[in-house]
Amino acid sequence: MSMFRALVVLSFVGASYGMWSHHRASAHRVDARATGGPGEFVVLPPVEGQRAQIVFVVAAENCPHEAAQRADHLAQALASRGIPVQRTHEVRFRFTSRPDAATVDRISAVMNGPLPVVFINGRAKSNPSLDEVDAQYRRMGPSPT
Repeated sequence: MSMFRALVVLSFVGASYGMWSHHRASAHRVDARATGGPGEFVVLPPVEGQRAQIVFVVAAENCPHEAAQRADHLAQALASRGIPVQRTHEVRFRFTSRPDAATVDRISAVMNGPLPVVFINGRAKSNPSLDEVDAQYRRMGPSPT
């Protein structure tokens, strides 16, 4: 499981290292909104391939580790509630411009948190409960993307 997390983080870091290094002075400051409060999903850049109204549940697939099993159960429970869900093991962010330090910090905080990571219409949270995902999905409505 730690290998999956390392691959996700390395993929992101490799793709954005040049942009991130310009903001190294502020990289150690994590915006208070980065991890969100209880039940809060934070705004992140769009994820490639994620269609509107599809919830992405991200963790290693076909894996016996606890986090992967939580992701599988969460995806199944969402589907049983009629929420369209896609279980995946990777995400790539789409940037329309250079991300600022706060965006990089939010991405790092969410992606380095406990798995699974859940993406809903431009927002994400690390290891949310089924009820948190359900409430966020219903609150967000259709995405413009």
